[in-house]
Amino acid sequence: MSGNIRFTWLRPGGWTRLGVVVAVAIMFSTPMLWSLGAFGDGDEALRRALIFLFSGLWFGIGIGYAASWALRGFVLRAKDHDDDDDEPAHARPAARPPAAPPHPPARPGH
Repeated sequence: MSGNIRFTWLRPGGWTRLGVVVAVAIMFSTPMLWSLGAFGDGDEALRRALIFLFSGLWFGIGIGYAASWALRGFVLRAKDHDDDDDEPAHARPAARPPAAPPHPPARPGH
C-alpha cells in the first residue's frame, strides 16, 4: 500500500458519503433525543421526533448529493478557465524538421 494519501474537498463522491453519514447520525440520534425528552411529552413528542428524523434524513442525503453535483460542475468549469491565466502560456519549442537523407557521393563523370 502506498503512503501517498491526498485529501481534497473537490472530490464529489466524498460529499455523497458525508451526506449518508449525516443521515445515519440523525437516524441514531433521534431515539436518543426522544428518550431524553428533547421533543417534549406525549403524542406531540413522538410526532416531533418523527418529523426531526425524516427531515434530517432528507437533509443529510440531499446536501450530500447537492454538494457532489455542484462541485462536479465547478471542477469542470475550473478546467475550462485554466487558459485565462494572466501568465503567458509557455510555448513548446518548435521541433526540428527531419534531417534530409545524405546524398550519395557524386560519381566521377556525371
